[in-house]
Amino acid sequence: MRAFMQAVADSSIVRMSNLWGTAKGPASKTGQPSDYEKRMQVTQAYLRGSPYKVLASEAFESDATRRKVVVELDRTQCVKTVPFVLVRVGDTGWIVNSVDLNAAGSPNRACEALPPPDSRPKN
Repeated sequence: MRAFMQAVADSSIVRMSNLWGTAKGPASKTGQPSDYEKRMQVTQAYLRGSPYKVLASEAFESDATRRKVVVELDRTQCVKTVPFVLVRVGDTGWIVNSVDLNAAGSPNRACEALPPPDSRPKN
């Protein structure tokens, strides 16, 4: 997970592709999906430029070869919580299988700032 996020920060599509794929292996080796390079470019656009922190990592109850990892992205005006799914690749370790980019927020728009505390509705 950390190596994938470092590859994002380093703008290394090649390294990202080595760390993203399916249980059959990294996209860079399997060539699947056929548009994996484009997917890595989009993923990089959504995730780059934000300090991050891994909040949680847990196995799926029904599948020990998959893990859900929750990552906190520290954006300028907000914090986004982004779920990732990792899969085990044989005996070699774990790679990123999916990222919920919707949770990361739009790379082209700043986060909406919260209104000042005194202007929020009272319960």
